[in-house]
Amino acid sequence: MIAALLLLIPFLAATLLVVLRPTKHARSVALISSLATLVVVLMAWATYAGSPVVLADHDWVPAWGLRFVMGYDGVGLLMLILTAVVFPFIIGTKYGEKLQHPSLVNALLLYTQTFLLGVFMAQNALLFYIFYELTLIPVFFLLLYWGGERRRAITIRFFIYTLLGGLSLLFGIIYCMSQGPTMNSDFSALAALNLPIGVQHWLFWVLFLAFAIKLPIFPFHSWQPDTYTMAPMQGTMVLAAVMLKMGLYGVIKLVFPIVPDGVAFWRETVIALSLIGAVYGGIIAFRQWDLKRLIAYSSLSHVGLICAGLFAWNSYGITGSLYQAFAHSILVLCTLYLCSALKERVGSSEMGAMGGLKVRTPRLAALFLLVLLNAVALPLTQSFIGEWLMFLGLWQVHSWLAVVAVSTIVLGAIYMLYAYQRVMLGPDKWQLEMPDASNRDHLFLVTLIAITLILGVYPAPILDLVDPSVQLLLSSLP
Repeated sequence: MIAALLLLIPFLAATLLVVLRPTKHARSVALISSLATLVVVLMAWATYAGSPVVLADHDWVPAWGLRFVMGYDGVGLLMLILTAVVFPFIIGTKYGEKLQHPSLVNALLLYTQTFLLGVFMAQNALLFYIFYELTLIPVFFLLLYWGGERRRAITIRFFIYTLLGGLSLLFGIIYCMSQGPTMNSDFSALAALNLPIGVQHWLFWVLFLAFAIKLPIFPFHSWQPDTYTMAPMQGTMVLAAVMLKMGLYGVIKLVFPIVPDGVAFWRETVIALSLIGAVYGGIIAFRQWDLKRLIAYSSLSHVGLICAGLFAWNSYGITGSLYQAFAHSILVLCTLYLCSALKERVGSSEMGAMGGLKVRTPRLAALFLLVLLNAVALPLTQSFIGEWLMFLGLWQVHSWLAVVAVSTIVLGAIYMLYAYQRVMLGPDKWQLEMPDASNRDHLFLVTLIAITLILGVYPAPILDLVDPSVQLLLSSLP
């Protein structure tokens, strides 16, 4: 019942918007749908007892090894919660504003949510792949028709990158299925294959490539900065807050269980690439003149650290990465919303066009400062918990890895404080009155800031949710 509700509520609402094309109430329909989805996910969380849950199990195309198996464990439920929490904010970002073809924009957002929920509930590798690729379709049209300058070229590059990664994943799944006694692509069946070590060494990259591009990590990141900058604000939020988490989830559900010896062989290489990307992203972020582009490189730096913590391959690292994935989603929503709010007031997202806004918008400056505290992982914020756990995980691998990881926090503090100084401080450049934070701004930002502070002080709900699944995963690894 839960699986049906989670898939049907946003899907039917999106279809309703496409068919009826309402202009005035499109965003209200989408927002109500996303809130209903959130209620269902919270009900699932309230009844979760710590063991994997199977919601549906039906043969679909047995000859191809395709079964409709839906369910979740603690990690999957965390991703469902993340998706359900962020989409009302993504939809509400432009609530009350004029938008070209609002019914189609909101329909694409709801279709994306549907397919993301399918990814996080799928317990069959082929079913996972179908939902994984379906998420690309609505995002492709959202970028292509509502993006900014050079949207066609940038969207095509994004599409090609993601499609190539998906084809690599499909090849890896089919190969694994061919090695079993029957054509079965259930996660449990693929995890029990026990493939030869030599095979696992090359198969690791076949499976991991799709997720390395989706995250992305260095050197598979070149599509990301231009795409984030060009995309409409809601599209950037979807990409940064939710879609990249599919890469994290895919590594945990497919790569770790199927090719554990390949992970052991390549994990130091992946950690090195991830930390290179984290440091590189932090340095390049400091050199940006556009606030939205700075956020794009900041996201690249944060994700590199998350991937490094994941491949520390111990309880601290994996738990910290999952916790930080949630924190990153909340943080990127806040920073992108602030970027949009500032652009509405100034007419540009270039930091050189801003400066001295604290005088004109003191409440917005205060909200920006609170978001900044989470961005630099100050103690008692959500980011501090996740990054501390990841540092501990990397320290268990090698102390120098933890030192490099800590340096990314220093870089983050430098470029975020630099951005705040250029945007909010300095001489007052404006002679005209400028609206301060509105009721919508307070509702959006205060709610998200409250989440970061509550989970920064009391992280147990998330840690207790994922710990049984993390321990089960680690116990099955060599």
